[in-house]
Amino acid sequence: MWNISKRDERKWKCFVCGTEHLSYSDFKEHIVAEHDEGRDYVKCPLSRCNAPVRDVRSHFKTIHPNDQIPKTCQLKALIWRDHTGRKKKKVEFNDGYFTSIKNDGMKFHYRSGYELAVYEQLEQLDEVSKFHGESFKIPYFFNGKEHNYIPDVSIQFSDGRVEIWEIKPATQTTFAKNQAKWKAAAAYCATRGWKFEVYTETGINKLKKKVRDQNILKG
Repeated sequence: MWNISKRDERKWKCFVCGTEHLSYSDFKEHIVAEHDEGRDYVKCPLSRCNAPVRDVRSHFKTIHPNDQIPKTCQLKALIWRDHTGRKKKKVEFNDGYFTSIKNDGMKFHYRSGYELAVYEQLEQLDEVSKFHGESFKIPYFFNGKEHNYIPDVSIQFSDGRVEIWEIKPATQTTFAKNQAKWKAAAAYCATRGWKFEVYTETGINKLKKKVRDQNILKG
C-alpha cells in the first residue's frame, strides 16, 4: 500500500481534468465525485487501497508487486484524456460519429463500440421513429453532493412510448456512482411516463436479434 505521508508531500494532479490537489485524499475524493468510474478511471481492486487509477496492471507493478490482480476486475479506464499537451497514449476503444438517416442526417458521437451498436440497431428498428443522444441532464446526489447525469440516448417509438437508455458494460453496473445516477433517472422518467433502461452486452445482443427477426419477416 502507498505510504500516505509521502503521498501528501506533493501536489496531486487529476489525470482526467488536470486540476491540482494538495493532498491524496482530496485528489481521490475529486476523481470519485467528478469523474466516471469505468470510463475515466478504475479503482484498485484491493480493499486496502482502492486508489483511482487509469491502468490496474501498471498500478500493481509499481505499488503492489507481490499481489495478484483479480481476474474479474476492469483493467483500464475506457478513455484516457490528455490535458498536458503531450502525445496521447493510444486508447483501446471505439470513438467516432454515426450519421442517422432516420434523424435527418444528424451525427451522434459514440464513445464505445456498445454505443455504436445501439445506434445502428435503433436506425434499423421500424418501431423507432426518432432517437437522440445525450440530449438532457438529470440531477442526482452522490456522496452528499449534487451532480448532473446525461443519459446516453432517448428514444421515441411510433406508438408514442418514450424510453431513456444508458449503455454500459455489465462490469460497470455495480458501481455506486452509476447506481445513484440510474436511481435518479428512473424516478425522473417515472414522473413523465417514460421508461428507463440500462443496456449491457445482453441487452444489445437481444436488440440485434430483434432487428434480425424484423428483417427476416420483411423478407
